[in-house]
Order: sequence, then structure tokens, then C-alpha cells
Amino acid sequence: MTINTIEAIVTANRCYQVSEALYPRGIMLHSIGCPQPNAAVMARNYNVYRPGGDSVCVHGFIQRDGTYYHTLPYNRVAWHCGGAANSTHIGIEMTEPASIVYTGHGADWRDLDPMATEAHVRGTYAAAVELFAQLCTQFGFDPMQGGVIISHAEGAARGVASAHADPSHLWRAFGLTMDGFRRDVAATMAGKNTEEDDDMVRYNRIEDVPTWAQDTVRALMDAGALGGVGGGNLDLSMDMIRGAVIGMRYAEACNPRYGSLDDVPGWAREKTQRLMERGALTGTGGGKLDLSLDMLRTMIVCQRMIDGKEGKS
Repeated sequence: MTINTIEAIVTANRCYQVSEALYPRGIMLHSIGCPQPNAAVMARNYNVYRPGGDSVCVHGFIQRDGTYYHTLPYNRVAWHCGGAANSTHIGIEMTEPASIVYTGHGADWRDLDPMATEAHVRGTYAAAVELFAQLCTQFGFDPMQGGVIISHAEGAARGVASAHADPSHLWRAFGLTMDGFRRDVAATMAGKNTEEDDDMVRYNRIEDVPTWAQDTVRALMDAGALGGVGGGNLDLSMDMIRGAVIGMRYAEACNPRYGSLDDVPGWAREKTQRLMERGALTGTGGGKLDLSLDMLRTMIVCQRMIDGKEGKS
């Protein structure tokens, strides 16, 4: 299957306008949760300040024929999962068949046309496999590494996303699983893997570097860690760029930063919220907390000491 990417950046969306930097460490797969097969409709619906009154956004919508609406740059945080994975994972939504109806009881649904439903679900599965293989290749991800490709439901189980069941609530009726999805992505990547020529493409200026890696390369240059070969010539190969991005991701993972309360790990969220309500924690402006893990741990220790003293009085 060929992915037909349509650039449809949702500039009216609040998430796009806030524009927090993202250094992707994985991809989260979603299913939109309503009977709408057309990705164009979803892209238009998200090009408003708060879609449906909620502060939400995703990086793209994929439909069964491989048409993909790219709605947010991959180097910008999307508010797609209601948890810490917003700050680590690209968020992709699959469309859903028009032949189902949700019952109003959680993720339960009724099938009005089983053949049409199965054709759509299997089609979006195949399209998502192809898209995720492309993204994993682009960002140097190993799809079989733990936590790299996860569903919204798996994110919830890990404590990094809100309580949702997608996409397994649709897939289980057809024997599809996330384990199988990851294997199919890996197989697709392996099938397309070819030996690179010795005369590989070189990237000599920051403007030549792929957009998804420019922030990382620029940060390394600003820090003096990347100077090129002289005369303003970077002379970077794609392997070097991927290695730099992976190294930066590793550094970020060792000392993550939490931009909002939703990003804060579950074990610290309640006490962080209390500190915010007391006015002791205000962040850096614009609703951004910008907390490191060390800062977060220190705050929680202090809050526990306060709680202990209040409990004794």
C-alpha cells in the first residue's frame, strides 16, 4: 500500500498555537471513537481552537486507502492521549467505519454491516502498518522495542495516557492485536531495507537537514557539540543525523521535562496539583510548568514534609 500524505496543518488549533517542542521517542496508535471513515473530515474538525470544546490535537489521521492527513509537525507536542506520552510520542488516529454505532456504554459498539466493517478495519490496520513503518524509518525507531509503538489502551495501562480502549475495542472482533501490529511494522521495514550506496546524501547546512531533526541539530550546534568540517559545512549523513537524534532522546529520557500537569507522572500528579492550587508552583508562564524529574522529586519531598507537619498539628 502507498501512503498518500496530504499536508493539512491545523493552524487554528490551540495545540498548534502553543507549539511545545517534541523530541519523539515513539508513536501512539489511536482510533477516533466515532463512525467517520473520512480523514479529511477529521482534519477539518480539528482545525479549530478547541475541537468539540476540548484542548486536543493529533499529528495525523489515516484512512483505509492509505490517505493520510498530516495535521501537526512531528517536532511539536500533540495533545492526543491525556497523559505523559503527549511529551514523548507522536499521536496517529485511524478513522472508523460508517457501519458501526456506539451504544453509549463505554467503547461498546454494534455492527450494522459486518462485511463493510471488517473491510474498513483491516484496511486502516494495513494503512497504519505502512505509515508506522515509514515513521519508524524516518526517526530511527525499532518497532519491537518496548514502549516505542503503543496503543492508547496500552498507554493507559502504563500510566502515561488516559483510560481509553482504542484500538483494541475494534480490533479484537477481527483477531487483530498490537503485538501483531508491531510485528507487521517490523516486517514491512525489513522488506524495504536495502543497502545504501557509498555516495549517500550529505547534509551541509542546517536548512538541508530534514525538518524533523533540525531542532536537535541546531541544539547540538548551539551547545558546541556539533561543529561540522569547517567553512560552515556540516557534512552530515542520514545515519549521523539519526544517531544524533537518538542520543538527544536518550538524554531527554534520562532527565525528562514535564510541560503541563497532564504530563506529570501519576505518582506525583496529586501533590503537584496541590502545589499549583496553593500558588507555590506557577511554572514559566503561558501555562507551562517546565519541570525536570529532579525538580519534581524535590517538590514532592517538600510537599510530604508539609503534609506530615499539618497532620501532626
